[in-house]
Amino acid sequence: MTTPAPTPGPGLECAVLGRVRAWYDGVPVDLGQSRSQEVFAILLAAAGRTVALPLLVEGVWDEGERPSRAEHCVRTHVWRLRRALARHTARPLLVTVGNGYALRVPARAVDTWACERALARAEEIRASGGSAAQARDVLAGALALWTGEPLAGLHGPHARALRVRYARLRQLLLEARLELDAELGDRPGLVAEASALVMEYPASQRLRAVQMLALYRSGRQAEALGVYEDTRRHLSTELGRLPPAQRVPAGDLTALHQRILRSDPTLRRARTERRPQAPGHASFPSPVAGFTGRDEQLRELTGMLTRPGAPAVVVSAVSGMAGVGKTALAVQTAHVLGEHAFPDGRLHIDLRGADTAPVHPHAALATLLRALGTADDDIPEDAEERSALYRSLLAGRRMLLLLDNAACCEQLRPLIPGSADCTVLVTSRAWLTGLAGARHLRLDVLPQTEALSLLRRTAGRRVVDADGEAAAALVAACGSLPLALRIVASRLAAEPGRSLAGMVRRLADERSRLEELRTGDAAVDAAFELSYATLATEQARAFRLLSVLDVPDIALPSAAALLGLGIEEAGELLDSLVDLSLLQSHRLDRYHFHDLVRVFARAANAREDRAATTSRAVAALLDFCLATARNADTVAHAAEPEERTLIDVAPTSPGLAFTTAQEATDWMREETALQRALIARACTDDSLPLAQAADLVDRLNTVLSGITHLSAVGDLARQVAEVAARRGDRPCEALARYVRGNALWHANSFPQAKTELHRSLALCDRDADLRLRASAHLTLCAHARVRGRFQDAIVHGEASVRSFRTLGAASAEGTALGELAFNYARQGRLAEAQAAAERGAELLGGRESVSAAIGLYYLARVLHLCGDREEALRRAGAGLALFRTLNVASFEAASGNLIAQLHAEQQDYALAARTAETFLPMARKVSAMLEGGLLRTLGRSLLHLGQQARAEACLQAALELFDGLQAEQDAEQVRGLLATAAFIPR
Repeated sequence: MTTPAPTPGPGLECAVLGRVRAWYDGVPVDLGQSRSQEVFAILLAAAGRTVALPLLVEGVWDEGERPSRAEHCVRTHVWRLRRALARHTARPLLVTVGNGYALRVPARAVDTWACERALARAEEIRASGGSAAQARDVLAGALALWTGEPLAGLHGPHARALRVRYARLRQLLLEARLELDAELGDRPGLVAEASALVMEYPASQRLRAVQMLALYRSGRQAEALGVYEDTRRHLSTELGRLPPAQRVPAGDLTALHQRILRSDPTLRRARTERRPQAPGHASFPSPVAGFTGRDEQLRELTGMLTRPGAPAVVVSAVSGMAGVGKTALAVQTAHVLGEHAFPDGRLHIDLRGADTAPVHPHAALATLLRALGTADDDIPEDAEERSALYRSLLAGRRMLLLLDNAACCEQLRPLIPGSADCTVLVTSRAWLTGLAGARHLRLDVLPQTEALSLLRRTAGRRVVDADGEAAAALVAACGSLPLALRIVASRLAAEPGRSLAGMVRRLADERSRLEELRTGDAAVDAAFELSYATLATEQARAFRLLSVLDVPDIALPSAAALLGLGIEEAGELLDSLVDLSLLQSHRLDRYHFHDLVRVFARAANAREDRAATTSRAVAALLDFCLATARNADTVAHAAEPEERTLIDVAPTSPGLAFTTAQEATDWMREETALQRALIARACTDDSLPLAQAADLVDRLNTVLSGITHLSAVGDLARQVAEVAARRGDRPCEALARYVRGNALWHANSFPQAKTELHRSLALCDRDADLRLRASAHLTLCAHARVRGRFQDAIVHGEASVRSFRTLGAASAEGTALGELAFNYARQGRLAEAQAAAERGAELLGGRESVSAAIGLYYLARVLHLCGDREEALRRAGAGLALFRTLNVASFEAASGNLIAQLHAEQQDYALAARTAETFLPMARKVSAMLEGGLLRTLGRSLLHLGQQARAEACLQAALELFDGLQAEQDAEQVRGLLATAAFIPR
């Protein structure tokens, strides 16, 4: 390039000719507020030399405005700047030297160096006989670096002094550039620009000379002579303090004045250099046939490209995955704007960024110069000269440059013109965040309505509308990717006998889907292959491994475990895949594939990775997830880790840590899909530890019970149990059958639950599996209680309490005591019930946890049965508040049911009805038993409120639920209420 512009590149790059800004490897560095920027600017101006702390203080504040602890303030700003730089590099850039600081940045990294270098380079070009146009464009490129007042927004003494220095630098650049403008010829606007600059810099005799010459060549000799007289007056009146010898115009200006007086004919002959013609529009690509949709993106991109009065070249970048339609949108936008928007022409170049060998910027410049009319012999070989010629040809022209399929910012920077008259539109699979000043549009797949419209436009409206369900399925199979949709639509159009449903069936098989998405020279997998081939080894490995599990997305810590990397290293790797549009990230630190890209990545994994390698990676992720799930279980239930372990297996990973029960349950909810996928894979991959999968199923069961439906957990437990049975793994089968029984119980499938729980007990070793036996007895206790068999429930409950007490599992014992207490109360053993409930609450309390809330709930139930309704309400309300905080829906509904019942028994029927109605929607989602209980309370309350018809409807619905659940005692209570209702006069 002609001038090293301050566009972000490798390492630290800085700009002060406008706002103070910095980038590291193309990524903006946050320099903080104005005082921090002042410190940074002072250190930057020192060019690596040490600046003493007192000098920094003097440079930031005027003497009367310094805070009392000014040096401390400067140290704080330095600390903040160091922290900002450390986010981008481990290199110590801002260092302490004695009682001062130094910023280790090369001079060329600052935009002012580029300007100083431009002055010297322009002189070198002219001295060596080079082109005046080339020298002029070197200077124009440097002037383009000014984006506003230098150090804008900074007002300290040092900033004011630097502004004076930089103003002088700009003046020198302007003087040299206008002199070359005058040498090259009478370009339009030269008189106006020279006159305006003379008003800005009245003491500049070089600018006055250009003004005089431009006026003379325009036939305005008298005005040219008037400039000389004005110069004399200015020097005499405004600069009277100068010595007499300096109060007259310089010799060059005086000689020019004499030549104009003589009407010297040689002054009218300016040197002109051949300027190729504008390229026009003929070579620009035509719009894509059948372009459909993208109205919102067209409006946005059109607005981005039409920014009248922009101070610098307008650059807009469209990024997105292969086949998403970036080029089609860019070309369509250019045609929507029309030729009148770019009267000097439109250029297009395919930079082949997705190829293994993208077009080099040097070669791209040659292609663009030819398009601008430059003969091959006139294209310079030197990179700086080639860039200068390119910029000079574009200067002052209103043109659109479509730089299509760019690889990276480094490829693009030499191709960005310096003229603000040009507009640049870039397309790339990469997310070009390092392209300074660019506006970005990230293109996603088509919405379903637009995808169906595309199918109609290509395959025919009649074909698509004849089978709307198949059309929607076809869009889903193509992942709404425009390239895939065009391929299937063209195949349907070419083969009228082929049906939409038939095409959907062909695409249903993941193994052959990409083969089906090929036609002519278009192929989805070929588009993906181009991107894949450019990946570095680690990127390619990550791309393949991330695809192996059937999950909608994956969190960064889990991805790091799968890849065997640290969090930061994995984050950088995954973000690089996002930047290349091979991976997507719609939420912070969560990543996912487009469906077709996942299919491609899996095929690559099957082709390139040994099965054992993939299994080791998945095993590492399973180990990490189990360790994290154990941590979540422990925190959620405020228990010791060993209390929650029902099988002898120990993960090696420490997993993620949690500080609150809410964090723990949130993680389990968020990662349910991942854990399910890992368990399912362990059931089909013999190299993965089945015991870890069984333990993970149990963690899902214990943490998520009461929060969400457990039917999926029950299905996973069944799979694990069947695999364990085939392998003869009794401990795994015992645990899996316990989990399945527990899940079936929560799903109100009581007979099946009982069967599974007894099978689990039969498989348990009496001594080795004591904890599992205790847990199974506890669930059987609850099962018997629901069926109204309270004595059986007490037998199981007491067995569970004894076992947990033997194990020293305080939290589990507290839960078992709470369940046992309720059954004692139903058998009339009230003293034992209250003692058991209070001891259970004591064991479960002390921390904000699910277990503590359950303890309060159990105690409230027993207090209710013992007749202490006020205390029961207080405990139930406290438990409800905890359940709400922890999002435990089933126990929240259970607490609401109990509170409504207590209000009804206190004869506050209106409040009871309101409470029941509040919790009914939640109960319908989590438990038929709870729904029946709330309907019973609501019906009873409505009877007392005189709303007999509604009351009977609620009671009838409750009876149907209880009959279906074989909850005999509850059903009998409802029948009694219905019988009472029958005697109430209507």
